[in-house]
Amino acid sequence: MPFDAKFYEKFAHYKVEEIEEGFAHVQLNNAKTLNAFAEQDWQDYHEILTTLDADPDTNVILVSSTVVKAFTSGLNLKEAMSTMGNTSGSLADRQKHLYNHIRDFQYCIGTPTRIRTPTIGLLNGINYGLALDIAACFTIRVCTEDVKFSIREIKIGICADIGSLQRLPSVVGNKSLLSQYALTGEVWGHQQAVQLGFVSHVAKDLESGLQYCKDLGSDINTNRQWAIKGTKDHLQRMYDGSSVAQGLEDIAQYNSIHITGDFVNDMAKVKL
Repeated sequence: MPFDAKFYEKFAHYKVEEIEEGFAHVQLNNAKTLNAFAEQDWQDYHEILTTLDADPDTNVILVSSTVVKAFTSGLNLKEAMSTMGNTSGSLADRQKHLYNHIRDFQYCIGTPTRIRTPTIGLLNGINYGLALDIAACFTIRVCTEDVKFSIREIKIGICADIGSLQRLPSVVGNKSLLSQYALTGEVWGHQQAVQLGFVSHVAKDLESGLQYCKDLGSDINTNRQWAIKGTKDHLQRMYDGSSVAQGLEDIAQYNSIHITGDFVNDMAKVKL
């Protein structure tokens, strides 16, 4: 099924394009709010990524921003306050409503961890609060030299609740520094991101970061689709807590299905 650019035009705060066949590019595109997320935005994010993943031709997805100043400034606080400030109904009803809202929010932002298509996230400029929840879900993370990260929720008096506290401990190597940033809400940059093991590459600016990510995605895209998606899926299972024994069983089953006679013949022609 060919990439259908027209389908994605309905998403007001996103640009979705095809870099090359099999390689899609999703851009956050709301300069007015520095890509702050309202409820419709995170629902659209989920729909875009699941639609791309369902396309049998999609092998890799790049997620970036059209806004030079920010990947995302986080949650749209004005809308969030209206949700949390709702005083209608009983206390139990309000708590249930907020719980359901948080769980739905978590599910949508966690979409990259559940789809089988690998994602590359390019993080530039301001990355506050929700930005870390989003970034923690990407398969590969790249940032720019001007990046400013902050697990900002504690500064407004709440715990980060959309995934940072749950996913970052398995993503980064320096647990002490992560705890410091989560408890202080302080701002940290590209050098600290490398120190944490949060990103794999630092680009000079957004333009050069885009070129790096496009080259990286194109390289991934040259590989067999079942190998790309299987590798992403099986790595994710381990990140999510699967045992080594179960992982070995799963990959044995997966490869035994996909390594066919035709594949063996083709493999003999590959130059390593």
